[in-house]
Amino acid sequence: MDKITGFIEGHIAPVANGLAKNRYIKAIQNTFMTLIPFFTIGSFALIIIEPPVDYTTLEAGPLQAFFQGWAGLAEVLAAPLGAINTFTMGIMGLWAAIGLSYFLSRHYKMSSFLPTFLGAACWLITSGVDVEGSFVTDHFDSTGLFSAILVTILAVELYRFLTSRRVGAIEIAGAAVPPAITDAFASLVPCAIVLVCAGALSQVVIAVAGVTLPEVMTVVMAPIVSLAGTPVGIFLLGLIVMLFWWFGIHDSVITSPLDVISYANLDANMTAHMAGVASTQLPHVLTPPFWWTFMAIGGSGATFALALLCLVSRSKQLRTVGRLGIVPAFFNINEPIIFGMPLMYNPTMFIPFLLVMPINGLLTYGAMALGIIGKTYAYAGWNMFAPIGALLSNMEIASLIFCLALIVIDALLYLPFFKVYEKQKLEEEAQAATVE
Repeated sequence: MDKITGFIEGHIAPVANGLAKNRYIKAIQNTFMTLIPFFTIGSFALIIIEPPVDYTTLEAGPLQAFFQGWAGLAEVLAAPLGAINTFTMGIMGLWAAIGLSYFLSRHYKMSSFLPTFLGAACWLITSGVDVEGSFVTDHFDSTGLFSAILVTILAVELYRFLTSRRVGAIEIAGAAVPPAITDAFASLVPCAIVLVCAGALSQVVIAVAGVTLPEVMTVVMAPIVSLAGTPVGIFLLGLIVMLFWWFGIHDSVITSPLDVISYANLDANMTAHMAGVASTQLPHVLTPPFWWTFMAIGGSGATFALALLCLVSRSKQLRTVGRLGIVPAFFNINEPIIFGMPLMYNPTMFIPFLLVMPINGLLTYGAMALGIIGKTYAYAGWNMFAPIGALLSNMEIASLIFCLALIVIDALLYLPFFKVYEKQKLEEEAQAATVE
């Protein structure tokens, strides 16, 4: 164990820490964290206008009356809530381009909002025009996410390079000239160069590949997307996240880049659901609700069950941690448990902390593959209590029951190791009482 710890601390941890500080990963993280309200509201809009049960198939009674009323409400609200869904989830590619440009330019302490406009404009040039040169919105959704990352980074970096070296800067002297006018003329030539480069990139890709940049990026990223959605990929992702967490490295190092894939999958599932595809036949397993609702129940490490065990522990310390941590655990916030027990650098709890969440992922994947529960197409937010989030993710009671079963399984997996750790704590508390 000591050798493994030394190897990870000496070789893996520095790389992970470097990734955590990487400006591009931080920009992706901040963008998707900022967009969570959009995605949550867009998902709820879809839930309201898409009743999960056809009331005409039910026998007369209270249940039929309930779903008939729901259907009536959905019909009335279809237009406004459908628009909300379209302009939140439905154009996430555009929002991502704007967010990435903004957070990357803010990292460089650019005072003007111009780089944000510029990054979004470059993305529109490369993703909003088809092979015939016509304006299209085909890639405004999740299919434009990968191109948004590439193009906005290139645009902001090129603009920074040009402006920092005053390339083509037009100087306007005079105390009476407003600073905004001075900055605008100084940026005129750099902006023109960046926009022309974006247009050239778009045309070169179309000329060489015969398709647009988002389509090329989709093909390039397809192997990674496919691997991430396999049982092996899900297990390894969960394992790596928890290994980093055990060493005190936040899970966002892995989950932030993963957001691009998982949100794209969620949007694809939502689109398929709205087209009438059954939840068991939706294309993707790995989505944000899959990760936060079925895998990370109570937070990374699936520690909700552990909070329950702490709550009834004979150890005063662990019981106190349970009391402090149980309420946040309902909202997938588990820092009181992680730092209170603690779980980091805790050799006794290493194995379950590492494996419980990936095991949840495998069990959920299996349940979805077998059709026991449907795949997810709506996102209630990462801090929604997991069983309720499971219900809302595909509007199936079976998902809620399955999530509750996972909590029981998690408790059983944690229990043997927890009892050993509890015994250690009881001995420490007994010794402390003797000294006093």
